Amino acid sequence: MRWSARLTGSPWRVAPPKDDQVALPGPRDPLGHVDLPGPDQLLDLHDLYDLRDVLGRLPAPVVITYGARHRLGYANDAYRELFGTPPNGQPAEEALPELDGLGLLPLLDQVLRSGRGRGVKARSITDPADPTRTRCFNVSCVPLHSTERVSSRDGQPPAVGVLVFAAEVTDQVAAATRLREAERRQREAAVTLQRSLLPQKLEQPADLRVAATYQPGGADAAVGGDWYDVISLRGGRTALVIGDVMGRGLRAAAVMGQLRTAVRAYARLDLPPHQVMTLLDGIAMEIDANQIATCIYAVYDAPSASGKAGTLTYSSAGHLPLMLRGPDGTVLQGEQVNGPPLGTGGGNHVSHTLRLFPGTTGVLYTDGLVERRDQDIDQGLGVLARTLAGAVGSPDVVCSRLLRAMGVTAEHDDDVAVLAFQLPGTEPAVPAQGRLTSAVDSELGEV
Repeated sequence: MRWSARLTGSPWRVAPPKDDQVALPGPRDPLGHVDLPGPDQLLDLHDLYDLRDVLGRLPAPVVITYGARHRLGYANDAYRELFGTPPNGQPAEEALPELDGLGLLPLLDQVLRSGRGRGVKARSITDPADPTRTRCFNVSCVPLHSTERVSSRDGQPPAVGVLVFAAEVTDQVAAATRLREAERRQREAAVTLQRSLLPQKLEQPADLRVAATYQPGGADAAVGGDWYDVISLRGGRTALVIGDVMGRGLRAAAVMGQLRTAVRAYARLDLPPHQVMTLLDGIAMEIDANQIATCIYAVYDAPSASGKAGTLTYSSAGHLPLMLRGPDGTVLQGEQVNGPPLGTGGGNHVSHTLRLFPGTTGVLYTDGLVERRDQDIDQGLGVLARTLAGAVGSPDVVCSRLLRAMGVTAEHDDDVAVLAFQLPGTEPAVPAQGRLTSAVDSELGEV
């Protein structure tokens, strides 16, 4: 029986073992006369180089084991410098305890049984020469196959040994750790900035109950530019705002803060919502021409003493439609024909006016609440509508139930903002299954 292992690019052979040990070819003169093969022949590396000398010169630790107990057949200079000189012929569990410490012995069993290479990444060990230092290695285990012609299911001779090659990646692992730590600090700074720019306490008009919540994305998701606001206006009116700056990180949070400040300033001018959007579009382009945002600006006017119904006048700049639940439990979504996102310079924003009856509950939200990578956004809007139909209670209860029902957790892959408002009146009843009839206003499109 002869043993061989095939490395990338060319074949090489290992001589048959003697006395239960692995024997490697003797030295050859690479500069001596060699009969070069023809164009249809493979060049045997042993005709040019001594395998033992090649492995010995490698800067990476290399060992060769053989047999079911992985007896040590060879260890190169780099391995001996790192772990000392192990005794040849001894099982790996005795001769190579460092492999056991790296959790590689089960991997060697798998390689020997399957005849296929395996590998592990970033396995760490304590440097024997410096106990205060940790070194990391990517380890590859390659099967050494017998050269005997043995009939097998896949036509490949059985593995009789394993070559273990360890490439040091200590510097790469340290760099990756530093990068993750920097990203963590940046994310914490962005979350802190984001929360500081949001209202610390919402204004509570006498004729409207409001609540809002902000949920940053999980550790793997960078913080975005979601925001909300409630602004008291003259004449007993209230402005409700929600927006989402595209992008992630500190830049998106900073742009969000500037837009929120601009909205509060423009709201004091008592302009119609579509004109406020036009002004915001211009300021967004000045802040950052490469950053766009979506937004809904709505103004609620409470019912008059003469019995006139309350109204909600709003304008949307590319934002997802608001949703309303009427006093009878009907869920409807707002007009989807809206203007372009802020920062595009498109203009053409329009205002819509809705009549709201006592007991109506409305929800403004950002796309993180309904968008999922594995489904169409219309499916998310449908789920939100059905959830809102049964989410009775005060606005803060509605916010909590929507987040829970939509699967928004601390590990969510996007940040989410939700603003819920409710007109005083009879608490809405939960509608029957599938009941979605128009009960809020004829201008609303039914979900």
